[in-house]
Amino acid sequence: MKQRSNDGRRNSAGRGAVRLGRSFRFATRGIWVARLGANFRIHLVSAGGVVFLTVAHGITGSHLGLVVWSIAAVLSAELMNTAVERTCDFIAELHGIDRDPRIRDIKDLAAGAVLVVALAALVNALIVFGPRL
Repeated sequence: MKQRSNDGRRNSAGRGAVRLGRSFRFATRGIWVARLGANFRIHLVSAGGVVFLTVAHGITGSHLGLVVWSIAAVLSAELMNTAVERTCDFIAELHGIDRDPRIRDIKDLAAGAVLVVALAALVNALIVFGPRL
């Protein structure tokens, strides 16, 4: 049932909740679509291994925060990289572009961003797990 204010107009809080729900569905679908990518699956498996180590070593507190943020950052970077790559592929196909150094550069820049985040996550892993291994 739609919420209405006293003057008969639809309540903006009701519309906001519907929009938020739709936004979450779209975002969840994006993660679902990304699961097909080889790199995203590699990151997911790696994240699973890190979660296993985190539980096995009883990581808590600020170190747990480092682990959670590192996993989230790597997965988010890979999602953005996948979006950039798919956009470039779509544009290239739409315009009949076979190989273009500008598109290659765009894709490489996005992949480089993932590498930077992954290396930072590795440093965090060494900080968290290094003394325990």
